[in-house]
Amino acid sequence: MKARNLSAPMVVCFVVFLWATSTFAGATGKKYHETMVWDGITRYYQVYVPTGLPANPALLIMLHATSLNKGSAPPTNTNYGWQPFADTNKFILVQPASTYNSQSGQWNWNAYYLNQAFTPGEIGTCTVPPATACPDDAGFLRNLIVTLTAQYNVNPKQVFVAGMSSGAMMAERVGVELSDLVAAIVPASGQIVGQSTLPITLPGAPVAPVSVQEWQGTKDKVLPPCNNGTTLYSGYTFYMATVDQTFNYWSTQNACTAFQNSEPLCENGKANAATAGNDATGCASNVEVQFIWEENVGHAWEPTNVAARWEFFASHPKP
Repeated sequence: MKARNLSAPMVVCFVVFLWATSTFAGATGKKYHETMVWDGITRYYQVYVPTGLPANPALLIMLHATSLNKGSAPPTNTNYGWQPFADTNKFILVQPASTYNSQSGQWNWNAYYLNQAFTPGEIGTCTVPPATACPDDAGFLRNLIVTLTAQYNVNPKQVFVAGMSSGAMMAERVGVELSDLVAAIVPASGQIVGQSTLPITLPGAPVAPVSVQEWQGTKDKVLPPCNNGTTLYSGYTFYMATVDQTFNYWSTQNACTAFQNSEPLCENGKANAATAGNDATGCASNVEVQFIWEENVGHAWEPTNVAARWEFFASHPKP
């Protein structure tokens, strides 16, 4: 299970510079740059529709890492390597943008529990509809899924969400609050919680069982995976949940009964060399929870692992 990949690029404060940000060469589908107003804030998203789309296609939403794009350039077209898989497997690929913090110059997602890192200009009203956090990224993503499902006649059993870094943390939140709509999530380099003080407080129960495949580099120093270490988010310091806390949350909440091994993911504050990860099965509604260490990888989205991530999605529709 242990992924062996290329070394990661240098990163600071959740920011990941990927191998390309332009349109994937040789694409055969069409891209649409769209907006919607949610909770008083204009939100941006890109939709990629491959040719030969089936009558009831799957929907994959990719949540970007923290971006240093200018406020006038929402990070909706970063190349995470999904587009050729959309062309081959005929699913709709959507890349929404978070909100822009003019003080820090960053586009950030409001994952658990990062509210204080956002400025009044990007918060919204948070009253109609009642929001779980400000800005209401969870509400925006719910509305986006509902809108696109109706627009493209999406198969409601095949709605998937992936994310990188802060986008991975937001994907974790999606798994909790939007699991009535989402079949599976794949967070890469992002745990379930970041908060300003210890001890870590985990969220309540998810809305519904959801399959989870988590990835994290053994040398990630941006979001420390093992020691409740700190990270910066728009200049604010947050303590991170460990990958053990994250994996245990999902395996417990999904009522999983069988585990690949009994080894902790972390030992002595670092990745446990005795395990490549873990796989929890025998869960409610036949969902599955996986954790995979990416050996000798830092804080990075590894393009060589996209195939495995899509395979997990494709094999875990909503029951």
